[in-house]
Amino acid sequence: MMTAISFLFSISGCNINYLDYYQHIESPDGKYNYGLYSDFSIGDPGYVVLKLEKGINPKELKIDYSLKDGISDDDADWMYSKEILSNYDEASYYCKDPKIELIDNRFLVFSRGGYMFSLYDVKIEKDTFNNCCPWNEWASQNIWAEKGSDYKGPIPKNEKSDYGIWIENNIDKKIKEYIEKNR
Repeated sequence: MMTAISFLFSISGCNINYLDYYQHIESPDGKYNYGLYSDFSIGDPGYVVLKLEKGINPKELKIDYSLKDGISDDDADWMYSKEILSNYDEASYYCKDPKIELIDNRFLVFSRGGYMFSLYDVKIEKDTFNNCCPWNEWASQNIWAEKGSDYKGPIPKNEKSDYGIWIENNIDKKIKEYIEKNR
C-alpha cells in the first residue's frame, strides 16, 4: 500500500509539506517562537525544533517535499539554520505525545514517550543535550542492561524496556540534573 502511494506521488510530481506542526512556544524575550514539528519521512518518526522569528507563523510553515526531488537546497539550508533540536527513533519506541516545554524561562525541553530527550539552554543559546538518534547509540553499545556486568537496576523484560532504562539513565536523568544544577 505504501509503495503504491509513494509511486503515485512520484509520478504526479505532487509536493507535500515536509514538516507537520505539533506546537510552538514563545521565547522568554518575545522575539522568537520555538516550533515543534515532525519531519516528513516514511518509516522512522523524526522531530525537529526550529527557532523562528515572530514574523513567521509556526502553524503555517511550509517546506515543500517531492518524493521525486526531495526538498530544495534553499529550503534545506533555511531549515537547518533555524534548527535547534532534532531527534528521531528507528525503533518507534517512546514516540507518543511529543512536546516542548519551557522550564524556568530558560530550559527548552523536548519530550516524547514520557522521557526528556533534548534540552536547549536559552540563556547560552546552546543545545546542551541533543542526541539526534538515541536508539542508534543504545543499540551500538551492543549490550542489554540485563547482560551488562555492572548493571544494578531493574531487569528489563525486552528490548523496549531495556531501551527505556537506558534513556532514563543516559538522557532523561542527565537533563533533569542539568536543569536542577543550573537553575
